[in-house]
Amino acid sequence: MKTSEWLKKYDIRLKKGLGQNFLSNSNVSHEIVQKSEIDENDVIIEIGTGNGILTEEIAKNAKKVITFEIDERLKPLLEERFEDSQNVEIHFEDFLNADLSKFKDISKLKYIANIPYYISSRILEKIFEESPKFEYAIFMFQKEFGHRLMAKSKKSYSPLSIFVQTYCTVEKIMDVSRNNFIPIPKVDSVILKFNPLYKYVEEIDPKDFMKFVHMCFSKRRKTIKNNLKGIIPDAEKYLTEVQIDPSSRPEDIPLETYIQLYKMISSKHLM
Repeated sequence: MKTSEWLKKYDIRLKKGLGQNFLSNSNVSHEIVQKSEIDENDVIIEIGTGNGILTEEIAKNAKKVITFEIDERLKPLLEERFEDSQNVEIHFEDFLNADLSKFKDISKLKYIANIPYYISSRILEKIFEESPKFEYAIFMFQKEFGHRLMAKSKKSYSPLSIFVQTYCTVEKIMDVSRNNFIPIPKVDSVILKFNPLYKYVEEIDPKDFMKFVHMCFSKRRKTIKNNLKGIIPDAEKYLTEVQIDPSSRPEDIPLETYIQLYKMISSKHLM
């Protein structure tokens, strides 16, 4: 059945407050799974089961799908859709409250999801900070948000960009038109792949580092020197030591340089 038919059968009206824009084109879900290169040994965690269109496609290829859905109104729909699927495990709970440590013994763990925009940042934070080691995460976001995650400099570059790139490399997989969803959202989407990069988080305290980055970005239109001068004595001296022009703006400084600056400042207990 089509997405619209499933929803009509169970008289389900989608809630804007839950960010419910359900994928309605099975060709898109098939392409996502194809590009994900899932194999029969993979355990996939999905966030936001929705009507199950992506879940169904993942289950055809993976060893197991562990999927989380916050909206219990979808329970009868999903129970019918997956009654014969032995490798689909549905949790009707808020993923943000889930205990991810219980997945620590899974050897080939991956994430795939179409994430509601309003909790995109919080889901990324939870996975990077709490998840056991995983092979990759493939997520669909609103296009503008996705571009912020990939940005290396300039206008779209932000503490969010730095946070994500501290944990992972980010690559674009594909664009998805807004016309592939019910109801049709106002913007198009993009699918990104996150490949874990553990070297930075082994060198620094990620949470403390991000506090520092937020200080650096406290006033985007100010220079990095002005943003730090009330916090760090002789800010210009330390910026120069790591070859940062004190007149640079926060969005002009790459991640690796921020890490260098943070390591030097934290080693001298200047914050």
